[in-house]
Amino acid sequence: MKKYLLYILITIIAVSCNLDDNDTEYLSYELVPVNNVNIPDTLDYGEQYDFEISYIKPSTCHTFSGFDYNQEGNTRVIAVVNSVYFDENTDCTTLEEEIESETLPFEVLREDNYIFKFWQGIDDVGEYIYLIKEIPVRVN
Repeated sequence: MKKYLLYILITIIAVSCNLDDNDTEYLSYELVPVNNVNIPDTLDYGEQYDFEISYIKPSTCHTFSGFDYNQEGNTRVIAVVNSVYFDENTDCTTLEEEIESETLPFEVLREDNYIFKFWQGIDDVGEYIYLIKEIPVRVN
């Protein structure tokens, strides 16, 4: 799973496209660290929830683009993806601890528990850091 997520991270960071023929405008995609999540302590089977996910916005050139969402068994690995737009006339300002929030809809389709791993970055030795939440499912 780590190799797969590393491949996605490298691909997202490395991907950029030229928006015109002048090589002055760029769009790329980056994973940004999850700061906090607001999810219930217990989930009800068959119900749908909106998870509030807060993340750290690195600069004024970063905009929410979506979620990178992978599943394996009862584990869900979730990361926030930002698009980064810049050109030679754009003054990107680095932001200090700017927190943004987005909602991830989630439908409970398993009768056991879920393990959610929210991507928070990479540590000093190159290992992924996750905010991990193990949530039991209540079946009525």
